[in-house]
Amino acid sequence: MTKPTENTLLVQDLLHRLGDVVHQIQRERGCAGLFLDSMGKIFTEELNAQSKTVDQAIANLHDFCTRRDVKNALPANFEGRLNFLFVKYDGLTELRDKMRLLAMRYTQALNTYTFNFIIPTIDAMIELAQREPSHNSALVSAYANFLQWKERVGMERAFGARGFYTFAFRNQEFCDRFVALIAEQKTYFDTFKALASPSQIALLQETVDTNALEALNTINRLLEQEAPPGEIEQYSGEAWFDILTRIIDGLRCVEKELVRGLVGVDKREINASAQSRPGRFTDLPPPDAGSRECRKQPGVKTKLDQYRPFLRSLPIFAALEEKDLEELLAFAQIREYEKDKLLILRDEPVSRLYIVLDGWVKVYNGLETGEEAILQMLGSGETLLESAVFLNVPTPVNAQVVERALLLSLPAPVIRQYIQSSPQLAMNMLNTVSLRSQRLVQQIELSRLKTAQERVGWFLLRLALNQKPKDGRVVLPYEKSIIASYLDMRPETFSRSLKKFKAEGFDVNTDSVRIPHDRALCDYCDVELASQCDSAGTEDCPRPELADAVNSTDT
Repeated sequence: MTKPTENTLLVQDLLHRLGDVVHQIQRERGCAGLFLDSMGKIFTEELNAQSKTVDQAIANLHDFCTRRDVKNALPANFEGRLNFLFVKYDGLTELRDKMRLLAMRYTQALNTYTFNFIIPTIDAMIELAQREPSHNSALVSAYANFLQWKERVGMERAFGARGFYTFAFRNQEFCDRFVALIAEQKTYFDTFKALASPSQIALLQETVDTNALEALNTINRLLEQEAPPGEIEQYSGEAWFDILTRIIDGLRCVEKELVRGLVGVDKREINASAQSRPGRFTDLPPPDAGSRECRKQPGVKTKLDQYRPFLRSLPIFAALEEKDLEELLAFAQIREYEKDKLLILRDEPVSRLYIVLDGWVKVYNGLETGEEAILQMLGSGETLLESAVFLNVPTPVNAQVVERALLLSLPAPVIRQYIQSSPQLAMNMLNTVSLRSQRLVQQIELSRLKTAQERVGWFLLRLALNQKPKDGRVVLPYEKSIIASYLDMRPETFSRSLKKFKAEGFDVNTDSVRIPHDRALCDYCDVELASQCDSAGTEDCPRPELADAVNSTDT
């Protein structure tokens, strides 16, 4: 093992102090939940005491950062990053004042704690660990995923305490959010386990409270299995807070040891299998569970094998070296989701990048009227909320399966790590986000500038170009009410438009529309659709100006 330099030791000391600030703010966030949801009836003293502990941790960090030797040990421009954090921490006073006056809801407080204080500090810790030259890159990646995992467990403490105190587990939306949080935890843990050394996994198993972890796993399994609320509500909010606190305190001890080991370990240990020993963590699935369940059976072709040529053809994986693609797909999961399955909730971090292999997913927001505004309908080959994954920010929308769908997913932290190391993947991701932005602009133009009849004609033409039916009959891919919402019209308006098409010779049925002849929808074509049409630019095309526009864009 390489002996750490004096600068490396100072950097690691700074990581310890930053970690202590995060740990204490995470605990204050949990106290705030019980305080606010009880309207100040409980946890007042605990919240006040924890606020003082947080302030002391920040003061210790500030004093350390003002030392000349520490400043000299910092990477270039990192002192400005620390100053930015201290400005952020000043906002804790205003947050606490509002909470004591019960002038804010807990969801507002939770988001403020998380996104104003905790996440910026964790991001700074990861950057500091990455920029220290003596640190081993693989162990830094393991450390980064560990921090994210610990934060999701902290979120579960805060979120769960509220669930027990307010009986929120009887609300399906709350349970869905909780299950999504559990999935995030598993994602970060899987990635940590894949990158960590065996001794680090062993340390984790030896440090975390066994009884507390078993209680946590029991609750999580009940939630994932959609058990009755009575089975879930076996603890009080205070008991839940205590259970999770014991787990998180154990994780904090592991975190300190991970920092001390960032310089590196024996190469034989780094290259050894990182699978955990049989014990309390073995009930969590491996990174590729669900996608390679038949991998060890000779001659069995897995779903991933079946879709590999299709995946290779997608823009996001274009021009990637075969070995890079294989390494990336080693973390993939392929799962089938039933209709109406909620994948992502608004304002939640996106834990996985989803790629639609088959079926449909809608991206939408709820309106105050109770209706939905559908922003995107994503089908085969399209990626889901890649910009939120790329930027590592909460998503501003919801995502839900509208017809049974088969999705491939990759852990968000893995995607972000590969983007940093692969210029080609970074370019592919940038192109994908740019194309998505362009399509959203086109969709706004569609809804604002075109009549209802034009929108329906455009939609039917797009279906025809995608499906290429020999008999002219296109299948409506999802319910008519969803199509109407996607086209920014009411269901009755959509029905009237279909009646007009029927009067023009279209055969309209419940789940399909037969187009009377090849040119019946050409008046509704635009540049995007022309780029997909085999007839564009030929003598058969009645809209040559669109072909010229396509060629001009390509040039």
